[in-house]
Amino acid sequence: MADITISFSDLDAGEGVTKLATFSGQLDETNIEEEAMKVYDVMEKEKVNNFVFDFTKLTYLNSKSVGYLADWQSKVSQSGGKLIIFGAAENIFDILDVVGLTKLIEMVDDFESAKAAL
Repeated sequence: MADITISFSDLDAGEGVTKLATFSGQLDETNIEEEAMKVYDVMEKEKVNNFVFDFTKLTYLNSKSVGYLADWQSKVSQSGGKLIIFGAAENIFDILDVVGLTKLIEMVDDFESAKAAL
């Protein structure tokens, strides 16, 4: 099983409830189902309007993870919010670009840029 940690914290930015989710490790077939449920739980229980994903320590994501990203983006945008990713390594960015998610999810270089984009 690949190691992954997702931690959540409040972020004082944007309208409504904004959460910062920090990903560290690898999202793959061995852990994505369980980890995805954590994101959905925070999204629903805390009525999150905006999500900022910190990918600076994410080293890998599989195709199923890409599907979850698309779904999280859809859910956030349906409620009028934004999902922004910052700090994605080149290999992660390339995967998201090939499947077209960079057209749906705003990708920025750093935390300050993510806050400004809200």
